[in-house]
Amino acid sequence: MIPLPSLGAATALLLVATLAGCAATGATPASAPHAAPGKLQFAILMYERGDAWYRLPPVQKDALLESYGLWVRDLRAKGVLKEGNPIGRGGVMIAPDTDGEPDAEPLDPNDTQLTGYFIIEVASAAEAERIAATCPALTHGEVVHLRPVGHTD
Repeated sequence: MIPLPSLGAATALLLVATLAGCAATGATPASAPHAAPGKLQFAILMYERGDAWYRLPPVQKDALLESYGLWVRDLRAKGVLKEGNPIGRGGVMIAPDTDGEPDAEPLDPNDTQLTGYFIIEVASAAEAERIAATCPALTHGEVVHLRPVGHTD
């Protein structure tokens, strides 16, 4: 969860209502076996570099959150949005050390960071690409990855 004290109260509330509220659909965790018949699930993964969100002026954050809200409402109205959430700052990377033991290192805030995700359910990869290309993350310097949910052969 994004640490709310670093955001303005109105912005934080809108962020929670817009993005985290997407998960309130009651959907089961996304995976290919849980997709509706004839549907495919995709993850839209949003990444930023250098903590860019936290450098935006408040008015720009508010406008961006409004565009996310409209985008989410549109996806819900079309019945394709399954869930979505912002991913907070910080965290650790856990990898085996030279002895094979798990070792945790803090993530570098200046490196590329995952900032959020949406799970969509659509009829084709082309439809998923069209939706991902409209993600508001693309309007402020983030990049978007589109990945199929579930194991593919």
